Amino acid sequence: MTTNGPSQYNGMILLTGYLQRLFVAETIYRKIGETHDEARYERVKSLLDEAYAILPAFEETKNLTKAQINQLQLIAQQTEEFMKSYFKELPYTFKQKLAIVGSSLYAEQHVNAGIIRLGKLFNVEVNKDFHQRIKFYEQRTKMIDYLVATLQQNEEPEEQFTKPIDPWFNDVMKNKEFLLDDFKQVAKLLEFN
Repeated sequence: MTTNGPSQYNGMILLTGYLQRLFVAETIYRKIGETHDEARYERVKSLLDEAYAILPAFEETKNLTKAQINQLQLIAQQTEEFMKSYFKELPYTFKQKLAIVGSSLYAEQHVNAGIIRLGKLFNVEVNKDFHQRIKFYEQRTKMIDYLVATLQQNEEPEEQFTKPIDPWFNDVMKNKEFLLDDFKQVAKLLEFN
């Protein structure tokens, strides 16, 4: 058992952020009638539940046991495999772009909230930018929810809400390689051997 609680918690935040990204993408695909893999959705949901089950125990002890580290390593390996097929072949349809953008925003919101929680748990000062981003993510995820609900009802969304999707999608694609490399950081933070 290690005593590097803040790093471990940060690793869990990153890992669950990727699971959140995958889960939201699959959820959006399901809701808007885009081709999706139901088994993939169920497996990602199960991995997310497994990872979330470790968090309350960790928040009590502020340390991961060897068994928890091993479990998180298995979760991370499967998550990394799923992330390899997260990005589809170009060109993307609007619905596919929406799933990538929406899942990215929800994942970033999750990580932002996790970092704020880390600060409270370990009495560590967190940059005030993280607190200021709360509203930013709330506004954008509400917009994603509107777009998904509108498309789910086979209605045409308003242009003011569809217009930002392309530039946001382009931003995600610019960071694609960094996203896929993050699992090295997850492994380091969670002390996988």
